[in-house]
Amino acid sequence: MPLYINTNVSSLNAQRQLNKAGMGVDTAMERLSSGSRINSAADDAAGLAISNRQTSQIRGLDQAVRNANDGISLIQTAEGALSETTNILQRMRELSIQSANGIYGDNDRATLDAEVQQLVSELDRIAETTSFNGQNILDGSTGKIELQVGAQANQTIGFEVAAVDADTLGMGSLSADVVSDEISATFSTLSFSDQDVLINGQAVGAISAGSTVEDLVTKINDNVNGVTAETAVELTASSVGTGVVGTTASVVTLTNNDGTTQSIQIKNTDSLQEYADAVNEGFGGRVSATIGDDGKLSMSAEGAKTLAVTGTDTTGSDGTAQAKLILTSDSGDDITIKRGATGTMTDLNNLGFREMDSGGVIEGVGLVATSNGANESLTAGDLTINGTVIDHNDTDSLQGKIDNINDVSDQTGVTAKAYSTASIDMTSFVATGGAGTDNLEINGIQVDLALSNTGTTEDVVTALNTFTDQTGVSARLQGTNIILESDQGAINISNATANTFFGSSTGIESITKATITTASATGTFAEATTTMTSANSFTAEAGLKLVSENGNPISVELKDGFDNARLGLKESNNLGEGSFGTSLSSISIDTAANAQKAISVIDNALETVNDIRSDLGAASNRLDFTISNLSNVSENTSAARSRIMDADFAAETAALSRSQVLQQASQAMLAQANSRPQQVLSLLQ
Repeated sequence: MPLYINTNVSSLNAQRQLNKAGMGVDTAMERLSSGSRINSAADDAAGLAISNRQTSQIRGLDQAVRNANDGISLIQTAEGALSETTNILQRMRELSIQSANGIYGDNDRATLDAEVQQLVSELDRIAETTSFNGQNILDGSTGKIELQVGAQANQTIGFEVAAVDADTLGMGSLSADVVSDEISATFSTLSFSDQDVLINGQAVGAISAGSTVEDLVTKINDNVNGVTAETAVELTASSVGTGVVGTTASVVTLTNNDGTTQSIQIKNTDSLQEYADAVNEGFGGRVSATIGDDGKLSMSAEGAKTLAVTGTDTTGSDGTAQAKLILTSDSGDDITIKRGATGTMTDLNNLGFREMDSGGVIEGVGLVATSNGANESLTAGDLTINGTVIDHNDTDSLQGKIDNINDVSDQTGVTAKAYSTASIDMTSFVATGGAGTDNLEINGIQVDLALSNTGTTEDVVTALNTFTDQTGVSARLQGTNIILESDQGAINISNATANTFFGSSTGIESITKATITTASATGTFAEATTTMTSANSFTAEAGLKLVSENGNPISVELKDGFDNARLGLKESNNLGEGSFGTSLSSISIDTAANAQKAISVIDNALETVNDIRSDLGAASNRLDFTISNLSNVSENTSAARSRIMDADFAAETAALSRSQVLQQASQAMLAQANSRPQQVLSLLQ
């Protein structure tokens, strides 16, 4: 074989093998010292990318487990407080049953009521102070709580802790979807302040005169959590029509919430179906026109302010439908609508909603006259109460209706009586005092108001109630308003002298839109609008009041073509309009009758708390399963990442030993290779 001096190929090969063995030793030592198979992207580029994604998922899952555990802790905090709330309610119920017993006197009941009021205050304190991580969780301010329980965006579980303060508990509520009556036709004059109207305890916000329906919907959607607001209009024919005949066009006009309008003209339709088809086509589906089983045309549109039809016999006459406000619960829970501390019944009425002061009571107003001025009468089958048809005819008098309803009270559990109410705005009240006594007449009885110049609205209420036995009218203070109520017929106020609270600076409003036409339960009835004869004289017309004997909600069903207003009722539960019930903050057990009512209110409150605790328990159990699943996914993903990232110590120690042996052998061979050129010297001797 040839011998070379300048190039020692054997040495070069030995050096290369030595370097290779050294790299193997370095790699094995790095993996064994770090415990990872991949220590840089060069070790396994694809494996590194996969493992990083798995690391993101694992860390996200582990954080989601912690989030879910935090949610369970919040639920346990709320549930512990609600357990005490339940104990308080049970004690209040026990006290109410005790007070309802006939052996106790006024002093005994006053003592029992004192404990109840203290317990009510404690309920409020628990609701206002129970917090988790600095957030109150029982006052309704948290809304829906969303827990991030996944490694990816929007993987959440939500639950809601409703308010359990005394002002909320005990209220019955509506179905999840609430449809109001028509919103006030004079929407341009509608206005109320920030805290006047509450939905689920949350303020709608201020609405100023001139606002649009769209402004109202936006306010609700922006300020009320858990409720979605929209509008719809529906116009139904008053009689069966035949379409549009001849050249005169029927005009259908849709006014949207933002004030914009759309109109179509319809001519020469030979049938009602052709007319409906023309409406559907003309509005491109924006308005839906259908023909009911009764042969009448109905048109409806969502997100609209008004829908008007002119120049046609399809509706029996021209007509305009105002928007109805539709509230939908995002969670499917019930919705409660009520006045705030500064709100009035008028604020709710203008929005098409109603509110009752006590469960199992439907309060009415003066009956509406028909379009030709005739008084409204009730015929057999027009009215059904709690499933029982009122099959008697009556005259057009209120007393006739009361008698017919009371004839079947043993079947319905409902008693009817005359009812009237009015509100006196005392915002500008100033007591003038002086030597004289202010006088006015209530239902013909002279009422003397001897107020000093330091007199208050409470003094006015006290003075009015001094004459309740003679006048049949009671007074109570609500915010800055004095509320007058009577179960004995109309309320007539007249001959108010100068300097009384009926002066020109104080307004009178009628909560129930009663009129000045009727002064007794046997009279006739006229249009239910608010009117006054002067600043110091008015009459609130009597209407129906239905009272459930057991305090349960009353279902009122009306025959087609016969509506609540014509019956004189401002509420019927089957329509789903408004809330009903008395809150715990309003209960008292100072009389046997009040104690009986309190039992029902407390039962409502207990049912509400039970539902809340049940929902929280279900959410907690769900989170337990969620944590178990998250832990399982995290475990298996970690195992998959381990197979990619972690070093196999058995394999790596074997590789280290092999590389070390090869390294030593390479060093020995390198020494041999370096000595080979010396053999050339023997040839030179």
